[in-house]
Amino acid sequence: MKHVIGRLGYMLIVLIVSSIAVFYAIRLSGGDATAAALPGSATEEFRQEFRASIGLDRPIYLQYFAYISKVLRGDPGRSITNNASLIEMLKHHGKNSLILGGAAFALVFVIGIPLGVLASLRRNSWADHGIMSFSIVGMAIPNFWLALLAVWLFASTFRLLPAAGCCSPKQLILPAIVLAFEGIALTVRMTRSAMIENQNNDFVRTLRAGGLSEWRVTGKHVLRNALIPIISLAGLRIGQIVGYALIVEQIFSWPGIGQALVTAVLRRDYPVAQFFSLVLVALVVLGNWLADTGYTLANPRLRRSK
Repeated sequence: MKHVIGRLGYMLIVLIVSSIAVFYAIRLSGGDATAAALPGSATEEFRQEFRASIGLDRPIYLQYFAYISKVLRGDPGRSITNNASLIEMLKHHGKNSLILGGAAFALVFVIGIPLGVLASLRRNSWADHGIMSFSIVGMAIPNFWLALLAVWLFASTFRLLPAAGCCSPKQLILPAIVLAFEGIALTVRMTRSAMIENQNNDFVRTLRAGGLSEWRVTGKHVLRNALIPIISLAGLRIGQIVGYALIVEQIFSWPGIGQALVTAVLRRDYPVAQFFSLVLVALVVLGNWLADTGYTLANPRLRRSK
């Protein structure tokens, strides 16, 4: 219990520091917040009045406290470009990001774990070499380049899948695979390594000597112990997916939080950029907490030590 409380306190500190960093980074990044909100014919006097109406004429630390107090009250504000409610924007873009991120997260483990198990069972075979070569490519290829390559190959050349759009199953395939690709490669390598390590343990040799079938030893005992580091990896994958979603959603025109954040930064739409940045930071922090908690729950020795 003390460990959980301690981790929650740590998460709170990280969120506070991150909110300050994000707020100051966006406000000090330059540009004019009135450029996208007002027509080009607007006078400077009118622009000054507009800045004052949204609080940009106040010292930046006062702007921060005013903003955080509104967020804590459940009112993060509205977009300064189209006056849309940020809560409604979060519902719309958040749902789309959840669909894409959930699909990518599932692919990481549905594909990565079986491939890793197969590579460990066929160690040093052609299957093992092929799977490991795939994992090396998956970790080495840049995410944005893979997205462009997928669009060129499957959308432009073979015309099998749409290059952009939301949110049909066919439109989901390419961005989900691209978003999950590196995670699949890492999961394959970790699963293979954990399986091989556990296959050499004394308890596995004892089970084999006791007459248990190889499939039962592998599926019930070896894989079960090998899943401990993979559970820890699961929470970290959330942070990876959140980070890469900024690129993938932009390339595939997927109307999620990442695309909305990039658009808001380009337009200097401060409320949208600040709020969605905090949402993404909160998701990353939550993923790290889930990884730590899951690893503790999965490892009996760590549970006893806590």
